[in-house]
Amino acid sequence: MVSLLRGRQFARGFHTTARVMEDVVLTVEQRSHATGEGAIKLWRNISFGVGFSAIALAMLNVYLRHKEEKEAHHERPEFVPLPYLKIMNRRFPWGDGKHSLFHNPKHNYVPGIGWEE
Repeated sequence: MVSLLRGRQFARGFHTTARVMEDVVLTVEQRSHATGEGAIKLWRNISFGVGFSAIALAMLNVYLRHKEEKEAHHERPEFVPLPYLKIMNRRFPWGDGKHSLFHNPKHNYVPGIGWEE
């Protein structure tokens, strides 16, 4: 730990790393083990096959759940005006002052007005 603080480890590590990097640049013939083309193709096909099928199954799952929810057509619950919700100390500086900047008339309750749709 003391040698790290003095900087000796960093200097020695840099020189050994430079020597190792010179040895790493080898041609294909000089490598001790070469990866065959068959192994590369096998793992590429496995990756694409599993990856695309997983994405397709996830998309199908989302589509079917969305379709099921759309068919159910849930009724909007009654709005309960709780005192700690929808606190407006000042009006918004745009429009009538009661609608937020990203207002959605289907999902947002407007104080004093109620549901718009």
